[in-house]
Amino acid sequence: MAKWLLFRKGQNLNMRHLAYILLIMLPILASAGNGLQTLIDNAVATGENHVVIPAGEHRLDDGLRLDGLTDFTLEGDAAVLVFTQWNDGGILATNCKGLVLRGFTIDFDPLPFTQATVESKNPETGEVFFDVHDGYPDLSPKLLTGRAHIFNPNTLDWKKGAPDIYANEAKAITPRKGVLTFYSDRRHVFDAIEQGDYIVLDFRHSRGIRIENSGDVRIEDVTIWTVPSIGVICRFMDGENYFNYRIERGPTPEGANVPRLFSTCADGFNYAYARTGPILENCDFSFMGDDAVNLHGIAFYVAKVKGNVVYLLRPYSVEGYASVIRPGDEVRSMDPESFDIKGTATVSEFAVDQADAKEFASIAKSVWKSYAVKPGRYTVYRLELEGPLTVKTGDFIDIPAISAPGYIIRENNFHNHRGCGMRIMSSDGLIENNRIENVKQAAIKLGHELAFFREAGWVRNIKIVGNTIISVSFDPKLQAKSSYAPGAISVFHRGASSEAPWPASKHHDIIIENNLIEETGGPAIFLNQSRDVVIRNNTILDTNLDSSPKCGVDYGLNASLPISINNSTEVLVD
Repeated sequence: MAKWLLFRKGQNLNMRHLAYILLIMLPILASAGNGLQTLIDNAVATGENHVVIPAGEHRLDDGLRLDGLTDFTLEGDAAVLVFTQWNDGGILATNCKGLVLRGFTIDFDPLPFTQATVESKNPETGEVFFDVHDGYPDLSPKLLTGRAHIFNPNTLDWKKGAPDIYANEAKAITPRKGVLTFYSDRRHVFDAIEQGDYIVLDFRHSRGIRIENSGDVRIEDVTIWTVPSIGVICRFMDGENYFNYRIERGPTPEGANVPRLFSTCADGFNYAYARTGPILENCDFSFMGDDAVNLHGIAFYVAKVKGNVVYLLRPYSVEGYASVIRPGDEVRSMDPESFDIKGTATVSEFAVDQADAKEFASIAKSVWKSYAVKPGRYTVYRLELEGPLTVKTGDFIDIPAISAPGYIIRENNFHNHRGCGMRIMSSDGLIENNRIENVKQAAIKLGHELAFFREAGWVRNIKIVGNTIISVSFDPKLQAKSSYAPGAISVFHRGASSEAPWPASKHHDIIIENNLIEETGGPAIFLNQSRDVVIRNNTILDTNLDSSPKCGVDYGLNASLPISINNSTEVLVD
């Protein structure tokens, strides 16, 4: 039976506390599924600021909610929190100051993925038949999206050189047998799958740990085995936020003969719309379904301009931008094709304004192309500027002050996962002494993702120093004609289309030095649309192992050299 302890920090457990614990435990012993939430709520109500969860497994039927807490610590004595709901599990912390999460492990049961062995292929029909591994979830509609991941059955790692898998159809023949179907346009993916390969089918929703509208947060000595989405996601942050945690594959399920192949179904860490960047130190992330780290800002769509008032559109319900956007913040307008910075101004006032929202319904879905955007859901924001700005309907606007500036990513180990090691769209950062190994795409990718994800922005003042990068960038799409970031370290730009004009704007003031880069599919270092860059004292070995002459030709790029430089000026290579 689950038990919990609570006390003020630095205070010994006495008889008063013991009596209190017994009193509150009596009504919840029969309902351990929500007992931890009840305990936290009672602790907060009585002024306690430190809850300790003893060792052992604690199964939770609902997610935990932490709201409006100040200087509060939730600590586990090597406890394992097992969430039993995919749609609303994990920890949601909002409006907290000085929150500490420490010393526990997060897992989900049932697992938010299943895994299988490829039993046969039919080249005539493009069908791949597979059998689910013993001990893993049955095939359900949530797992049959067509997204899959190929693993080497001998190494239990992503199959090197295999593409991401998006089947045209995914069906269950029985709960334990399924079929992926690839039409002619995706036969190159079909060809990459072999009989005997292992595959993972995953589900993305909910959270591991989500923190919003908070500051001075610390996550320490936490382990994540699996979550149905991003491991730790932070939005609308301020203050000094520190992260030191692990993501790894959890224990083999009961009745299974094959170990888990997956950890989180999406990024390990995703941090955005924040006035201060995070500090990530001594983390170890592996076997995620996407990037280890993603830092970015906001790209608002300009729906209407009336003098110094700009109406901005987002295809989501109301979000917390008003809590982080402040008078005096710099505003940049950007061309919708080249994403060139057209002009700058400063914020006078920012607020939600849904008065004329209906007039923008027809454009909301067309502007954001991500599959996560739901039709008919959007919010209009009113931005009043202190002075004139060169901007028109259809442009984009970003606000660098809320793009997580001033981050430190140091002494971490990111390895054996899909996506990028780090996808960085934020400025004023230090990326130092990390190890990035066996990652499908770039180890470190700097630049905006305005074309698809609408994630800002142009970056500046970044140091990439003393990192070890081994065996990265072997995803075959990095050698495609449409590739735009094929390097192990890539500073990149792409317009709305390959026909978009080249902008005058550039990423700038970047130092890349004293890194070891070894065994890469493309260049060790790839620059595009950059200026004032220093590249020096890097050790570069065995690069361009998968180089193709067609790499990047849609954008007129050259990626054939270990250090490939495109459309860039004032670059020092030493």
